[in-house]
Amino acid sequence: MAGKKVAVVDWVTTGWAGWPPTRSVGHYALMSVPDAHHDPSGTVYAGRRAARPGLPRDPLLRVALATGLVGVLLGIFFATGVLGGDDEPPVTPAAAVPVPASSPGEPASESPEPAPTSASPSPSASPSSPPPRAPLTGPKVLRSAASGLCVGTDGDGEMAEAELAPCTGGPEQQWVVNQVAPDVYTLTNAAHGQCLDVEAGSGDDGAKLLQFPCHGQANQQWRLIGGSGGPMLMVALHSGKCAQPKDGDLNAGAELRQVPCTSAAPQQWTVS
Repeated sequence: MAGKKVAVVDWVTTGWAGWPPTRSVGHYALMSVPDAHHDPSGTVYAGRRAARPGLPRDPLLRVALATGLVGVLLGIFFATGVLGGDDEPPVTPAAAVPVPASSPGEPASESPEPAPTSASPSPSASPSSPPPRAPLTGPKVLRSAASGLCVGTDGDGEMAEAELAPCTGGPEQQWVVNQVAPDVYTLTNAAHGQCLDVEAGSGDDGAKLLQFPCHGQANQQWRLIGGSGGPMLMVALHSGKCAQPKDGDLNAGAELRQVPCTSAAPQQWTVS
């Protein structure tokens, strides 16, 4: 507010010398008196001035206030993803993974050792594919696995028929085994020097087995199919049929024939 205005009157009086009456001249002026206070309008003097809002004067309070403000700002930044980093999933700390408790008395389990790598075991051989057998050679006795009787002949001449007979161990019941191909053999009678033969190379069921001068043809070649040391099938190479006693007879004197292979007991033989 500007200074107060005060009226100042200055009067000049001219003498009283008779008439006309004395004339007085007066002057007045308005003068501004400067105000001793410079406060805004409405200030009440002689009262206590109200404190203006602002930061606290205590430095510890200022530090605490600044720290709280920084924490609030960081919380907002992380919540809104400003400082969240990449979008990778959070990694679970190792301490948070549950570990199965070991039972009392058992030592603490260590980290499992890697299982040793080994080749897969070969599948066991099926009955149709027995394990390999060492090649046979030399004089052997052919014995019926079902009856225990041995294979001999009913005579010593050409075309004497093969038959079952009680085992004597004599040369007429020994057959010299000669390998001509893998698992393929000729069987030569040790006493007579003739080979076990399918008569006339026949492929018919029931064809006779006999001894005949060796000529090396397929009807004198035999496949011995079976495991080492166990019963085997005697299969004629030319016909694919098996040797067995006629009509499955297991008695002494039963003559041998070729028949379709069934792996029945009368068709099983041991070679020793």
